[in-house]
Parts: sequence; C-alpha cells; structure tokens
Amino acid sequence: MSSTRQIWQLFFTTLMIVLLSIPSAWGEDLNGEWKKVNESDGIIGYTRPTSKTSVDEVKAIGTVDASVAVIEALLRDVPAQTEYMFMCIDALKVDIPGLESTRDSFYVYNKTGMPWPVSDRDVVGKVNFMVDKATGTLHVQSHKISTDFRTQDKKVVRMPIGEVEYILTPIGEGKTEVIYQILADPGGKLPSSLVNMLSKNLGVKTIAGIREMVKKDKYKNVKSITTTTPWIR
Repeated sequence: MSSTRQIWQLFFTTLMIVLLSIPSAWGEDLNGEWKKVNESDGIIGYTRPTSKTSVDEVKAIGTVDASVAVIEALLRDVPAQTEYMFMCIDALKVDIPGLESTRDSFYVYNKTGMPWPVSDRDVVGKVNFMVDKATGTLHVQSHKISTDFRTQDKKVVRMPIGEVEYILTPIGEGKTEVIYQILADPGGKLPSSLVNMLSKNLGVKTIAGIREMVKKDKYKNVKSITTTTPWIR
C-alpha cells in the first residue's frame, strides 16, 4: 500500500469519527452559487450545492502550458486517467452490448479508490467530444449510464451520479484555459459533509495532474485536434 493512500486512510478515519458525532458540522448554502474553496499554483477551485444530490458539485479553472490538441490527446487516452485524475485507480474504454461507439462518442469505466474501511466506487459513463471550429474550443462531456458492466472486484459500489465536463479554450500560443467540472455522488451511507470535505480538492489536483502529463513525449508533440463533432452551444 502506498504511503499516500495510508495518509488518506488515517485522515478519512479521523474525519469519519468527527463528522458522525456531529449532526450538522456546517450549514448548507442552498443558493447554488459557486464558492471559491481553494487555490494552488494559479488553479482556483470552487464548489456549489445542487438539487440533484446532497454532495457538492466541484469546479476548477487553470491555465495549462499546452495546446488544446495536446490536452485532447491526453483526455482521449482513457487508461492515463489513473496518472492525473484525483483518486482514480482504474480507467478503460469499454464496449457495451447494444450501444454504438464512435471516435467522438464512446464508453468508459472509471474506479475511484476510497480510504479503508470504505469500499471503492466505480461508474460507467458515455463520453462525448465536441469542438467549436470557429474558436478552437473543445468540449468534453461525460455522464453516467445504467449498465450491468462490472469488473472482477465484486466489492466495488456503483456510483448513482457521475457527471464530468471539460472546456478547453485556447488563450495563446501553446496555452489553454482548462475548466474542469464534476458532480460525483459516491452513494452508500457516507455523510455528505465528509464527501464534500474530501472532494473539494478534486478539480485543482486534476488540473495540476494534467499540467504534468502534457509534458510527456506521447502527448506534447500532437499538433492537431482530431475531434470533428461540432459543439452547438
């Protein structure tokens, strides 16, 4: 077991004891407005409540020193999510019987590692890549689908909600503004205040991970966006 995961387990266990002993540790803001919760190396993280679930939606905005094409190549490399997406321990493209995949629209499996004693979570989603050809902005959207697809691990809990969005906007030669937004409800009996505490850094850490990944040779030399499906705003 890695030292990072051991630290998360200790942190999680301590938080669980505290939060389960307090009926309401924080008041809920129900106005749905984004609230800044952290900032690191120019990446700003936000959260907001949502009517879909008691778990907050998370967003982060930051600049990446790479073109949209380079970041697109990374996002299309689904197994690489384990290297930059916060708490992701498994990711792969999947074929779902009866559902058609194309180059710009396909299905993925993602597993999130949770600290002991909580079971890991997973989700199967449909990913759509779309481009605004006039501006060069790329929109990547993923949402959970209902499917019986499972991996070998029978202890994993299927997440009831999983929605992810990237907006990649070119802002100069070799620079891109990245907006990353996610709503992920892990389900089960976890206190929402605990989930919100753990997930508020998700967006900032994911963009920080993208900054490192785009330096790799397999991505950094990509010159052209391959997405052809138009993004109709």
